[in-house]
Order: sequence, then structure tokens, then C-alpha cells
Amino acid sequence: MRALLSVAVAWGGALQPLNSQVVPDLPPPGEELYEFELLDGSEFVARVLEVGASSIVLITPGGTRIEVDTAQIRAFRLAEGRLVEGEFWGADPNPTRLFFTSTGRTLQEGEAYVGTYLFVMPFVAVGVTDRLTLSVGAPVVVGSLEPFYFAPKLQVASTEAAALSLGSLFVVWDGDGGPETVGVAYGVGTFGSLDHALTLGLGFGFAGSDFSSQPVAMIGGETRVGRRTKLVTENYFLPGETGVVYSGGLRFMGSRFATDVGAAGFVGGGEGGCCLPLLNFSYSFGRSR
Repeated sequence: MRALLSVAVAWGGALQPLNSQVVPDLPPPGEELYEFELLDGSEFVARVLEVGASSIVLITPGGTRIEVDTAQIRAFRLAEGRLVEGEFWGADPNPTRLFFTSTGRTLQEGEAYVGTYLFVMPFVAVGVTDRLTLSVGAPVVVGSLEPFYFAPKLQVASTEAAALSLGSLFVVWDGDGGPETVGVAYGVGTFGSLDHALTLGLGFGFAGSDFSSQPVAMIGGETRVGRRTKLVTENYFLPGETGVVYSGGLRFMGSRFATDVGAAGFVGGGEGGCCLPLLNFSYSFGRSR
């Protein structure tokens, strides 16, 4: 886990400041939108009107003209998102998961994010390649990091409308006779766009080398309802007649931060309960952030 954290930090540091003694290759004038980050921390989306020897002239989607000293530009990249009635809606900074489970999407090589589930489960995920994402995490209880989990995910197919992946979740702890492992091996597919999508998954639990003969099914979804908000749901159908774990809530999105607020419950066996509060945070960084 420490090794992967070191890799993530190294990748995050790979986005070097663009202000230096050598003026960077700035984007040419055109209709494409870019996200610019300045040394003072301000960020904005604009297209390029003019590029001078020491300055660049930009115009925002709302029509505001901005002239910026190139020495003040920390970084820029093509904007990920779309224009809605003249307002730029940035892409979800954390599209590879719902509340907890993976979608069929993967991180691009060099991308990463860190975050926490329910305050006590910090995690980090790294795009090892464009198709392979690796994540690790562990609960923090009185300074302990056990049990810990690691979860590789390999994308096997991807189009504009669908993404299919195979993955495993391994939970490891120190048992009486040595390390013990439980987890789930799964396949997952996400169908739709970054704004509106359905995710379907099927997994088989295991303990050591013993696999369950009955699968766990998952149905989840996401739909954009505003510039910085998205509805998210994640629901599990447990083996046999055990029951259903359901959840729903909102994701609040910034250019790098994402905050999930929701609730989960259980129905099955003539019993049920609601509502366990859900609160997750994540921060994306890396090559394209």
C-alpha cells in the first residue's frame, strides 16, 4: 500500500508548472475549450483568441475577454465537459466508481485519485495503463491499517457508449495462522455517457481458494441534474433469498473534488432497515488533471 501511495504521489507531481524560463507551447487560437490554472490557484475555462510573445488572450463561454501573462500559467489541458446554454459543465472528476463499487470505466495512464469512505476508509487509485486501474485502501481505527484491501481492474472493451471491465477485490488481514483473504471477482459494464449511465455488475465471493456458487448482482446508475450535481444509486442483490442492499444520493462535483452524500438500507428475510448515512470524498490528480 505504501509503495502504491508513493507511485500516486510521483504521478501527481508529474504535472509540472508551465511557467519557467522557457515559454510553454500554448494552445493555438480556435474553438476548442481549455481549462487553465494560474499560479495564484485560480482556474477557468476559455478558448484562445490570440497568442503573443508574453501573453495570451482568452474568452470564456460567457463572453468575458481575459488577457493573461504566460508566466502566470501553471498548467492547461483540453476541457472535459460540455456547454449547456452558454455555461460550461465540467466532467465528473471521479467517473470510475459509484458510491463504493467500480464502474466499467478505468483511469487513464498517469491519472489518480485519493479519498475516503465514511471518514475511516482512506483509499488511493492509480491508472497504471489506460486499461488497468489499481486501488488500495484500509480502515483507520486507533492507528491501525488492517484489514487492507487492493483491487485491480482491467478494461476489456470500450466505446463511446459502453465500457466493460473485469476485476477483483481482495481483503487481507493477519489471521492466527498467517495472512487470510476474502473478496469478490467480478465483471462490470457501464452503458451511456459520463452524464447519464447504467452500470451492471456480477460477482462471485471467495474465501481463500473457495468460491461461492451463487453470484451477487449489482445495478447502479448516475444521471447529471446540474452543473455540479449528479444523482447516484448503487444496489446489490445478495445470493439466494438473503435480500437487497440499496443506496442513493447526490454527488457534488468540482474540477478535481467530488463529494458523495447519500443513504443506504437493507430489505430481506422479512426484515429491513434504513438509513445508514453515506459520505465520501475524493480528489483527482495526475497527468490530465
